[in-house]
Amino acid sequence: MSAYRQNEHHRTLSERMQILSAGTKYDSCNQSAVCHAFGPDGRCIQLYKTLLSNSCAGECAYCPNRCERETKRASLEPEEIAKITWSFYRRNAIEGLFLSSGIMGDAEYTSQKQLEVVELLRGQGFKGYINIRVMPGTPKYLLEQIADHADKFGVNAETTNSVNYSEICPNFDYKNDVLQRLKWTRDLIEKKRSEYCGMGKMVGANDTQFVVGAVPESDKEVVKTVNKFMDKYALRRPYFMSFDPVPDTPLENGAPSPKWREQRLYQMSFLLKDYGLMSSDFDEIYDEYGYLSNADPKEVLARSQPDRFPVDINSAEMSDLLLVPGIGPISANRIVRARPIVSEQELSRVGVVVSRARSYISINGSRQTNLSSFMGACS
Repeated sequence: MSAYRQNEHHRTLSERMQILSAGTKYDSCNQSAVCHAFGPDGRCIQLYKTLLSNSCAGECAYCPNRCERETKRASLEPEEIAKITWSFYRRNAIEGLFLSSGIMGDAEYTSQKQLEVVELLRGQGFKGYINIRVMPGTPKYLLEQIADHADKFGVNAETTNSVNYSEICPNFDYKNDVLQRLKWTRDLIEKKRSEYCGMGKMVGANDTQFVVGAVPESDKEVVKTVNKFMDKYALRRPYFMSFDPVPDTPLENGAPSPKWREQRLYQMSFLLKDYGLMSSDFDEIYDEYGYLSNADPKEVLARSQPDRFPVDINSAEMSDLLLVPGIGPISANRIVRARPIVSEQELSRVGVVVSRARSYISINGSRQTNLSSFMGACS
């Protein structure tokens, strides 16, 4: 028997854990049993990240776990995942669980097994964070039951439209298996929020993921889609994974996507969600093919609009403060509460990255050239 096809139950627990953690290559964070993710309150937390199984009926063109590819296969039983999660959790190595899977037969059966895991954990008194990456095509009744136990759950969009999706994920229908599930997820989260209103309980948010570079779609297309999903499906945080060609897949000869492109798309998503900007606000910062440069998009945007600057720290509206490189939502709010501001030193104390902001601000109508300029002017 091929080493790839040996009975997976003959593998040790440690071997299976390693295979299944590595199998999460295209699921939201790196190939490690413990990864970082954003919790419902926006805080970065550590999660035990695993697949239920890397056996998959799907034929996704970029995926190392696609059904026709020779690879080591493994799976974990729901009881094993619950036991491992508790072990990490009790040692304070994690704050929760991120659970995905290959398609084990079909989406319904796979989601039933995921539900078994969360029901086991919650039934045992587990209070940690649980994020379930549900399968495209998961039935609504299972999403409803998962919503009763998971803090966050969602389906991966992978790309921006039906044509691209059919090219890389031929087993599924983008409109029905993905977009409809994003809509159901939004509705279920809104229902949970209304039920928990006034109880002080944090409710999760809709999220999804894009594989960047698997198909030739521009950054402009991705950002526009993210903006649409935020409006239509209450998407809180998109995840981006850079395409990296896998041997023995249909896209094995594709060019890898640079990691910086993933980083710039994350920065764009923060500007859309946390800064109140729209995808159309960035039209002028793309190149002729719709791609971003490897530079901070907020700074590129500021440089493209010199007539909007300098912004006076003491009189600017919040929306104008948020356009300044080096000023974020937290520091902008602190500025408004602390005004009048008389020096860069004060700006630094409220969290402004002064070295980035200096070229774009004035204080009471004066632009500073060195740290003592305003101090002298105000003494």
